[in-house]
Amino acid sequence: MTEHLELNTSNGATLPRGVQKLLNWFLFFLAFPSLIVVDNSVTFYIFIVIVYKVGIYWVRPFKGKILFFSFLFVVVASTFLGLFHDMERHPGFFYTIQIIVQYTYWILLAAFMIIFRGRIDLLQLSKWLFFGTIASIVGFYLVPFKLDLAVVTIITNSTRNSFIFSLLCTIPLSFLYLRYKYTKIKIFYFILFFGVTVLFTNGRSGAVIILVQLFLIASIIYPVFRRIMNISILPLVFMFFLIQSDGMQVYLNGIASQVESINPRFANLLRAEGDGDLTIDKSWLIRKLMIDKGFEIIEQYPFLGIGANNFKYFDSELATYEGYERLGYLSTSLFNSRSAHNSYVQILAEFGIIGFIFFILILLQPILFLFRKIFTNKLSIYDLPLISLIGLCLHFYAIASITGAIPWFIFGLCWSISNKIKR
Repeated sequence: MTEHLELNTSNGATLPRGVQKLLNWFLFFLAFPSLIVVDNSVTFYIFIVIVYKVGIYWVRPFKGKILFFSFLFVVVASTFLGLFHDMERHPGFFYTIQIIVQYTYWILLAAFMIIFRGRIDLLQLSKWLFFGTIASIVGFYLVPFKLDLAVVTIITNSTRNSFIFSLLCTIPLSFLYLRYKYTKIKIFYFILFFGVTVLFTNGRSGAVIILVQLFLIASIIYPVFRRIMNISILPLVFMFFLIQSDGMQVYLNGIASQVESINPRFANLLRAEGDGDLTIDKSWLIRKLMIDKGFEIIEQYPFLGIGANNFKYFDSELATYEGYERLGYLSTSLFNSRSAHNSYVQILAEFGIIGFIFFILILLQPILFLFRKIFTNKLSIYDLPLISLIGLCLHFYAIASITGAIPWFIFGLCWSISNKIKR
């Protein structure tokens, strides 16, 4: 007999049917960002229509309002001040307005999820995120293409880092729908499918994070995994430090030989060879250099930084550049035009210490809520968004991905969970 999970998907009155349908399509294209209209994702325009239908909701009181809007105030102030900083390559005033509009959109999206969480059909949310995730996987592996049609661009071949980041945001949320739709046995095949999908990307840090997320998901759905998780957290932390010693290398080599055919870069990371040797890996060294650049910026502009999205337009001295011999054949001008490769460094450099504090506080409440759930053995199917949050927070260290709608959607959803749902 098929076993289904009965879900109470909303609290009280649901959103009007038309708004819920718009939200469904918004979530589909959030997971599968394949449609660009006049240089903006179609999700931006869908959200404008949603706002038109629900009205000026952000004037309502909600928990976290002061925190989110204080961060937005810092974004606006630092970005306008950035126009007066010495940045010869900066695109100018209209670019500044565009970036401020984008951040305003993302903050309002987070506020929407906090305010309307009780009226959103979570099952529909999860279902359309799942559809979008599958479409994204098919597009990435089977039908990658880019088609420019005047003001519209259709693109399915996103970069590996963007693809992995999107997956670690959407995969956990998809399991709410899967848990309702399928038996536990069939769900296990989806866990394996997503695990193999990620390994075939040949990614490293993102692949590891998603595998950890899948383990946490399994601990929610299967009691046996929950017991394993309860007894393995501290040993895993201990093992992390042992991995740094030569005594563990023989075991890591054994694991590497098993995954090498699927993900050579991950195997090299385990062996600490080739591009897995972080002392010579160019990708890792560039990230370290960008961290150095971030701290150079914060020394010059400690309180409010240099403004949103200006990291790649600021020409730093890169004082530590000569210490990276593997990068010596490339020019400093090239590195100064690169992204931060680290979302935390980007926030610190662009919005200063003040903006960074607000940003960390935005993350802190739902993260602490998740840890309480883990250590009190109370993780439930409703906490899947928190697993998305912990994944993106970890991946923020390896990718500059704060400038997008999907993390702010996750922030808002997780704040609503930690604030409103008492379990």
